[in-house]
Amino acid sequence: MTARLTVDGCQKDYVCFDFVPRHHNIIRFRKGVAVIKDDYSTVCSWVQFKNKEAWKYNILLAQKPVPVRCPVAGKFNFTQRGDVPFETRILGGVTLSPRPNLYCKQNISDFSVCDIDQKEIWIDETYCLSVDHLGRPVDIYSEPDYKLKCIGYWKENLKSYLITYDELDAFSKYRCWVYQRADLNRVLMSQAMGPFCDLKQDVTSWNYTEGATVAVEMVEYERERDQCPMFFDDGSNPWLHSENYIKIFHFGSGSSAMRSAWPYITLLVLVAAFL
Repeated sequence: MTARLTVDGCQKDYVCFDFVPRHHNIIRFRKGVAVIKDDYSTVCSWVQFKNKEAWKYNILLAQKPVPVRCPVAGKFNFTQRGDVPFETRILGGVTLSPRPNLYCKQNISDFSVCDIDQKEIWIDETYCLSVDHLGRPVDIYSEPDYKLKCIGYWKENLKSYLITYDELDAFSKYRCWVYQRADLNRVLMSQAMGPFCDLKQDVTSWNYTEGATVAVEMVEYERERDQCPMFFDDGSNPWLHSENYIKIFHFGSGSSAMRSAWPYITLLVLVAAFL
């Protein structure tokens, strides 16, 4: 509960703020109406939050966000629809070196989260899908059109929300997304105009009337050499620490015994060296 002076400075108003514990780089809060009485039970009563069934938390975002594991990971082929669709571009304006002219039998729109930590989204509007006779990608020089860092996600009003950060975005560095898993290998997402998603926006929203810029429908298509496992988290528990760790599996009956006997073998070698 906070107190404030009115414009004329003759009266105090009391306002209640309802904060949700911080998760990732996000703090969510609600603000009640101003009242004259300084009783906490009155100021912070649920009736002071006048949103009724259309209530929604406001958000505070970190100025210097730390990337977190993206709730959607994998390699997807997507189709898009919207007022501001993703376009082919060159990050930085120019390439570091001339690119060879390659023939591609098939070009798709690619949405990938394939780094080891699964904390960055790469979007390529025109991605070359062709491979050589060994199954390796032919185009190894192209860069993605967009690189977005995931900085937080949560679930609210039965909708899953994601916040991404792009330093090169001229309109808004922070972008809000609504995402949903529609099938075993199909994901739907809608990008907002800015860092806040409108209450009317859902995964199919694609224009300004619902506060969205583009809607994408993604289908997973991981190939043999991509090494891009699929992952999905609907954000029900955003406080759960989730990281993509590299796990090494040791196979064979003697592998564990060999690891446990390794210190003794080293000791015997050292003793034999001094004899």
